[in-house]
Amino acid sequence: MSLTEFIRDLQKMPEEIPAPAAIIYNALPARLLKKPQKKLAKNITEHIKIGTIVDVGSGTGYLAIEIANATPSAKVWGIDLSKKMVEIARRQAEGLSNVRFEHGNATNLPFAENSVDFVVSTGSLHHWKHPVKIFDECFRVLKNGKEGWIFDGCSDFPKNQADNVISEYGFLRYMILSFILKFHGFSRDEYRTKVKRILDQTKFKDSYKMELTDMLMKITVKK
Repeated sequence: MSLTEFIRDLQKMPEEIPAPAAIIYNALPARLLKKPQKKLAKNITEHIKIGTIVDVGSGTGYLAIEIANATPSAKVWGIDLSKKMVEIARRQAEGLSNVRFEHGNATNLPFAENSVDFVVSTGSLHHWKHPVKIFDECFRVLKNGKEGWIFDGCSDFPKNQADNVISEYGFLRYMILSFILKFHGFSRDEYRTKVKRILDQTKFKDSYKMELTDMLMKITVKK
């Protein structure tokens, strides 16, 4: 096992991000991700403008808040296992009436069956200890015909993706994010094998696709 693989496996041990790590994340990585997440929020709000939107592993809340700002007719929920992340997100969402952050485990989402219009998750899949259960829970809460977009890092993205990121976000952000992604996410081969095996065990097994976008793998699932 390489050092990179060891560090990535180590991340799964504390599935809940400890409070000190949440504070550090909000101070640096979350800020680096603001521009990419702003773009993602735009893509999401072009796809859906009303209904219930759930961000699984919402972290410090930037994506959910951006979505809520752009879709005043939607109800946006952020669910995270870290109490400190939820605390930070709630503080940052003060004044917004259509977004709510809750502490909870994604294996037991606090929503009724067939009640959610869209699910998104960014950068948390590699932390999931029970990924099949979480995908199946997303399936349970989604309405028939609705989608989920699950994003996670790709540690060996191709050169054309790197060129796109440098052009759009700048060389410094590209260098920092490419280093972070060595430890957060999966390789392309792991997506083709490990992640595919996970998806093939879920209720989405006949209705998913994977595609690289920027430095991330986008997994689209549909109920």
